[in-house]
Amino acid sequence: MAAEPQPLNGRRIVLTGLVGAGLGLAVSVFLQTVVRNTPVSVTSYAVFWFRILLAAFGGLGGMAIETVRQLQVTNPDPAYRQPRGKSAGRRNSP
Repeated sequence: MAAEPQPLNGRRIVLTGLVGAGLGLAVSVFLQTVVRNTPVSVTSYAVFWFRILLAAFGGLGGMAIETVRQLQVTNPDPAYRQPRGKSAGRRNSP
């Protein structure tokens, strides 16, 4: 029988999500300073939701990347560990 795969480390996934959300907030602050130095007027309501949106997508992206990384590390399939050549992902054309 195959060995039981290790469970995902939820604490690390959440921490990576928080780091991604922090990066999303940093990008939103940078973009707000760019918009502030242009003649465009943006309401504070739009800026608030823009920040929420970037933080949420940054957190979601960080969590997704860490989850996939952990799943790749714990994959028990030996074929997954074999090195691939340069053209392994390409299809042969007829």
